[in-house]
Amino acid sequence: MTVDDGLLIFEQQISLPYSYTAGGAQRAALAGLRDAEIVASTGGGHVVVPARPFAADGTHLRDTTALTGEGEIEMVSVAHHLPGAPVYALIRLDGATTLLFHRLAPGPDHPSAGDRVRPVWRAERTGSILDIECFAPA
Repeated sequence: MTVDDGLLIFEQQISLPYSYTAGGAQRAALAGLRDAEIVASTGGGHVVVPARPFAADGTHLRDTTALTGEGEIEMVSVAHHLPGAPVYALIRLDGATTLLFHRLAPGPDHPSAGDRVRPVWRAERTGSILDIECFAPA
């Protein structure tokens, strides 16, 4: 327990054991990543990536579809506080109505908003979003 500027700060580790089981949409998204595909959920005019059962407005998304993976950068942010100052972006994949947050290819001349990018896949994939190593200029 510490006191900082008159505030009492209490630090404690709390164990919260739980198990997560992916539903149908998440399983499709993870299987797609393993196969070098980006899978989106569709329904009610929404194309949501990565696939999930509901859109932000609560619309039930019952179907899935594979996207090309290429898209346009909407926003870029440099994480100067991390080693190597990695660059991250919000990317609107072709056909998607939502944005995907991911890392951009390293280098001094990183893409900016409006630039087209494509995924760079890892050689060995496990069914994780990290199977996309980064997005590079298309």
